[in-house]
Amino acid sequence: MGVLLRGTAAAVAFFVTAVPAAADAVAPTGQWSVVHADLRDSYDAVTVTPGGAAWVAGTRRRGAGGTESLLLKGRTTFKRVTGPGFRVKRLTSASDTRVWAFGASRYARWDGKRWQVKRWPYGRVDRAYSSGRNLWVIENANAFPANGGAGWKAQSTLRRLVGSVWRKVKTPIVIKGLDGAWAAGSVRGRAALARWTGTAWRAVALPVIPSAHSGQISELTDVAIDGETGRVMAVGWVAWPCGGAKHPFCGETFLLSGYVGGWNVEVRAELGIQPRAQAEPDGRGGAWIVYDAKGGGSAYLHIGVDSVEPGAFPAPSNKNASVRDLAIQPESGSVWAVGAAPSGGNGSIWAFVR
Repeated sequence: MGVLLRGTAAAVAFFVTAVPAAADAVAPTGQWSVVHADLRDSYDAVTVTPGGAAWVAGTRRRGAGGTESLLLKGRTTFKRVTGPGFRVKRLTSASDTRVWAFGASRYARWDGKRWQVKRWPYGRVDRAYSSGRNLWVIENANAFPANGGAGWKAQSTLRRLVGSVWRKVKTPIVIKGLDGAWAAGSVRGRAALARWTGTAWRAVALPVIPSAHSGQISELTDVAIDGETGRVMAVGWVAWPCGGAKHPFCGETFLLSGYVGGWNVEVRAELGIQPRAQAEPDGRGGAWIVYDAKGGGSAYLHIGVDSVEPGAFPAPSNKNASVRDLAIQPESGSVWAVGAAPSGGNGSIWAFVR
């Protein structure tokens, strides 16, 4: 997730009427809006193909209790489509006929007509990325615990699909997020970036994070790359022991932006530690960063060329909007987000149309 300089606060609040199945709406240009909502649903994952088709995976509450897997597809309106036969937790795509869905023990590829399902014998899939000819999966990634943790160490495994085989890839950092040929994470308790050369991952030198504390550890949780300029934008956190009974660790969010040899670092104390912050390029030289708001639900920072602006996602009145996944339409400034209420239900699909 992204990067920022100091900007003016421009938090925007929107409200939509909560109905059992809200009518689909076209997203107005230049702002986030809810384009689909359903009280029965919870949405977990989204991917947008180059052709502009948004795929959304989640669950739907049944009338007699329990839930069932759900897969939606659409542009300005969303309809339920046939899924791969298992609960989809992660999605990624390379084209309209190359969409991948990952579950707990199976994964599948949509070839434009049907799902081709295969066994997934590895760990929990936390993120999936399609970049060029490469298909990557980050599995078993751990997050810094909310109350801190002495001796905590970052963990994850990176796999790449080579032919029909998922090969474990050696990396110089523990990877938590990917975009293009860049990876964000940490190495030995310090935030780090790495770059894919086409044959291997290589670590990238970063500046020292300011305001260092004794026992400080840090991590980058995601990265966003501007396709035209190559500008790198990443989000992460810094944490240190502070001795409190309820909050043994204190921390801040930090944003990194720039290019190799010319980085800008900004620390944001008001956001605290954000171990799951996600970043996505905005198609205009900046990035969207989604994080957990202190009052519940999700908020965002928009990293522009010269400033950073905070904002709030539209949500039903008196409800918190919790964003669970974010995706951009390739070669476009259109970005999509999906989520639900923290306790489930009230599924929402948001869009920002350039």
